[in-house]
Amino acid sequence: MPKIAFFYATFPRPTETFVRRELRALRSAGLFPHVYSLWKGSSEWEGIKINRFRILALWTLPFWIPYWAWKRPNAFREVLKAMWSRPCPNLQNWNETFLGLGFALVEAKAIKSQNFDLFHGVWATMPTTAAFTLSKLLNKPFSMGAHAYDLFRTGGDWILREKLKYASMIRTSSNSSAKRLFDLQTDDGRVKEIRRGLSVFPTRKSFELAKHGELQMISVGRLVEKKGYFQLLNILNLFQRTNRFNFKMRIVGGGPLYRSLQKEIDRLGLSGNVILTGSKAEEDVRNLFLESDIMLFTGIIAQNGDRDGIPNVIPEAMSAGCLILASCYAGASEAFVDGVSGFSFNPFKPAEWVECIYDFAANPEKYLKIRKSAQIDARERFNINQTAVKMIGAFQRIANKSK
Repeated sequence: MPKIAFFYATFPRPTETFVRRELRALRSAGLFPHVYSLWKGSSEWEGIKINRFRILALWTLPFWIPYWAWKRPNAFREVLKAMWSRPCPNLQNWNETFLGLGFALVEAKAIKSQNFDLFHGVWATMPTTAAFTLSKLLNKPFSMGAHAYDLFRTGGDWILREKLKYASMIRTSSNSSAKRLFDLQTDDGRVKEIRRGLSVFPTRKSFELAKHGELQMISVGRLVEKKGYFQLLNILNLFQRTNRFNFKMRIVGGGPLYRSLQKEIDRLGLSGNVILTGSKAEEDVRNLFLESDIMLFTGIIAQNGDRDGIPNVIPEAMSAGCLILASCYAGASEAFVDGVSGFSFNPFKPAEWVECIYDFAANPEKYLKIRKSAQIDARERFNINQTAVKMIGAFQRIANKSK
């Protein structure tokens, strides 16, 4: 197995359950990445040492900048050239790029002593800036992940094109993200579409309505613009006004829009039916899926261009036997076959959603085949062990090629 360093922005991060799931699967399959967390995070996770970068170490840059400029002048020049290839699109990009660069300059000598075969940036932003810089300074290959916001956010990552140019492999997890990479002229076989996977497939005891006389619905995700929660509330408002069915909607997740969403819930008179639960542990979310009849995902393209690839909550809800109603935007509908294992709708057209919800509430047995097909799809297409095998294969090819 290759000796590999994984770079994360923050590890572990509560909302990134899929990241932790992948790391467990890779270790179970025999690959033991060394984990580096560039911004906060823990020093230990499930018995694994996390190399957490101390931001105060950036004060040593006045020493390390001239050191690497003298030690590896051509490599240092290439990194600087990449940064000045175009103007920085925004302050967030500036901060992320300089943290990734600063980490690499400060830690490169210590990381060199580890004799890694390759470096992997889990996201295309700060983590891959670190992997790219280390690759140049230490003459080792690097690979990168590129999935959603790190590709689509307005302005894009400051040096994304340069990182894509030099990466030995670019792992993405959806067709929409792969298409974006091809649009950026990364079409030479280095893009590998490897789905994120599930490690637990819960068993639903019954496909009858979870609670007699009350339709149970759920939506899971961070309370941010791209999740389309205001569109979800419009759908629920229309359903409440035009139908006689009692219902309960749990919106699971935390985020900056919590207060705004609660105000809108109150304004629309939905407070008796819609609950903002806050964040929940992974196991609690699985149990809530089993207690729910329908999972709604109303993702949109945010004003800054941010959007989802395939939201992990969709295959998770599929595996639990929920009826899936998902946005037609970005990669959400890639998780299922429309009309066969789920339904895709425009989140700005609430009547489409309401018609389907009403029909399900009135005739739940009509959708039994679709819900069972969704369970089968989740097990066959989103298995974390298959994900791990594909990723390890890609890493091994890079390591073998560089020897």
